[in-house]
Amino acid sequence: MLRKVISPTKKQSDGAKAERLAEQFLVQQGYQVIDRNVHCRAGELDLIMRSPCRQSIVFIEVRYRASKARGSASETITRQKFQRCLKSAEFWLMKHNLQQSQYQIDVIAIDGELSQSNIHWLQAVQV
Repeated sequence: MLRKVISPTKKQSDGAKAERLAEQFLVQQGYQVIDRNVHCRAGELDLIMRSPCRQSIVFIEVRYRASKARGSASETITRQKFQRCLKSAEFWLMKHNLQQSQYQIDVIAIDGELSQSNIHWLQAVQV
């Protein structure tokens, strides 16, 4: 039986590139990758990293906008999106028996060309 191969859309492809760029950027800052693209009932976690200095767990939401015509990438973080990230992070911590760990949610926002010079790193985001 032949299976149809479904190619990712340009948006999905650009999103994956943005996540790889964010990961490279954070690794250069001394962060260690714990996991990527974790799905649960509450939502998805793009990157889960360990910080170099405090050894806390950092959940990374990557946002990308090719154009600022409809706002910047950082402006796409809504209260609802933040709450989904928070619930997903809490679920992941519980699943791995790490509820007592220090953690935070950061946003890597990339506007325009996918390059490190266009990265805006928002740390310990609270909406």
